[in-house]
Amino acid sequence: MLFNPNLDNPEATQPLLVRSADISADMMLDTVKLAEVNPESLYETFKKLCPGKNVEDGVGIQCLDAMPGQRVIKCHYALDLMPPDLLDKTKVVYVARNPKDMVVSFYHFYKVIRVFDYKGSMDTFIKLFMDNDVVFCPYWPHIKQAWQKRNHPNLHFVFYEDLKADTQGELRKLNQFLATDLTEQQLKNVVQHTSFSSMKSRGDPIPDKGLYNQELHQTTGGFYRKGVTGDWKNHFSQELNQEMNKWIKENIGDSDIPFKMG
Repeated sequence: MLFNPNLDNPEATQPLLVRSADISADMMLDTVKLAEVNPESLYETFKKLCPGKNVEDGVGIQCLDAMPGQRVIKCHYALDLMPPDLLDKTKVVYVARNPKDMVVSFYHFYKVIRVFDYKGSMDTFIKLFMDNDVVFCPYWPHIKQAWQKRNHPNLHFVFYEDLKADTQGELRKLNQFLATDLTEQQLKNVVQHTSFSSMKSRGDPIPDKGLYNQELHQTTGGFYRKGVTGDWKNHFSQELNQEMNKWIKENIGDSDIPFKMG
């Protein structure tokens, strides 16, 4: 929407994480893991943008600091882990997904990305998630902080399920929030280019094979797996579903977050 609404930007062929730095990845990609998975595309970007700098001081954060002009910054941190004046200086788009679908997707991510090398079952992973024992947890403070600030003029709160149900309608709202002033045709271009099938056809956002468990990559769909809503129904037992319903009820409290379970 910002840099390629006409689908003619030659830099759009660069890996996603090269174009949009993920500052939360640095805490997972320490020097041991970086050497193990050897993400060459990130290394090349780092060398180009940060000559003479040390990988040990963070790849994403230093690349981001060196990027010229307007930037798109990605992270998975809760708002209270970000600078306190973030919303005074930056437009923030917060994307939420219902916890049942999210944890199924997260489980597959943990399995296929070699940074984690998770070997356990889905049921065990979901219980670890509910106990706040996986990265980026706890879930509830994370989403509640953003929901409480959803009316801030510099925060745009969007549900994944709404994006899937009416992509162009949601992009119209985002168009207004970002003040990108795109035409309907340009919005249609963005819808097509950012569809799940289109992204999957272009390959992984980091193309380096060392980052992925290759066996699982072939059998489960890799980084881009299904991109659907309601897939949790294909994985949850009745017992697990009851347990998670109880967890949701206990934690959502008096919050009015309108989850759509698919």
